Amino acid sequence: MPKKRRNTGRKYRRRPMLTIMERKKGESARDYVTRVLIDNIVNVHLEPGEKLLENDLSGQLGVSRTPYREAVLALAERQLVHIRPKKGTYVSHIDLKLVEEVRHLRSIVETELAVMACDLLTEEDLDVLRENIAIWKMYMERKQTDKILQFDKEFHRHFYEMCDRNYWYTLLESLSPHFDRTTVLSFRCRPVNGIVSDHEELVDAIAARDRGRAAETARRHMLRYTENIDTIRQAFPEYFA
Repeated sequence: MPKKRRNTGRKYRRRPMLTIMERKKGESARDYVTRVLIDNIVNVHLEPGEKLLENDLSGQLGVSRTPYREAVLALAERQLVHIRPKKGTYVSHIDLKLVEEVRHLRSIVETELAVMACDLLTEEDLDVLRENIAIWKMYMERKQTDKILQFDKEFHRHFYEMCDRNYWYTLLESLSPHFDRTTVLSFRCRPVNGIVSDHEELVDAIAARDRGRAAETARRHMLRYTENIDTIRQAFPEYFA
C-alpha cells in the first residue's frame, strides 16, 4: 500500500508564476526586474500578502540574485513590498489611505489637463483618443483585464503628452501602482461602462472646447475608480491591510 502522507498542519503555498515581459534594449537587469515585478503586482499575478521566493523568481526572470535584490529594495522604498527580517519579502497589502492620496492628486492634475486640452488638442489628437477608446472596448468585450488597464492608462498618458506635461506624468506614474492595483480589481468586480462613457464624454467636451464640462467630467471620472472599494473589499478581503 502507498504510504499515507503525514499532515504537518502547514498551509500549502502556491508557487508564484510571473507574467514575463520582454527586456527592453539597453535596460539594466535591475530595472527590468523592477518593471516586471511591478506589472505582476499591479495585475495581481503576485497577490497582496504573497511571499516572494528569491530563487524561484530570479530564475523565472533569468537574472542573478544581485539585480533581483536591488529591485526588491526599490519596491520596498515605494511600499509595494515589505521586507521582514529573517522571514522574507511579501507583497504589500492594499493601503486605502495611500490609494486615496494618489487618486486625489491625479484628480487635481487631470482636471487641469482637461481644461488645457480644450485649447491645445488638435483634431488629429482627438482621433488618437477615439481610436484608443475603440480598441479599449474590444478588450472589455473579451474581458482581458491586463489589456483593459493598459489602454486605460494609455488614454490618460496621451493627455499628458499632448499637453506637453511629460514630467507630471513621470512623477505620477511613480506613485500609480498602488492606485492601479485597485483599478484592476475594480475591473474584475464591476462593469466598466461608466469609465468608458467618461472617456467618450471627455473627448466630446474637448472637441467642443467646453472647459467647464471637460473639467467636471475629469473630476467625476477620477471618483469612479474608487467608488467600488466596498465591492472590492467584499470580494477580496484578504488583500487589504
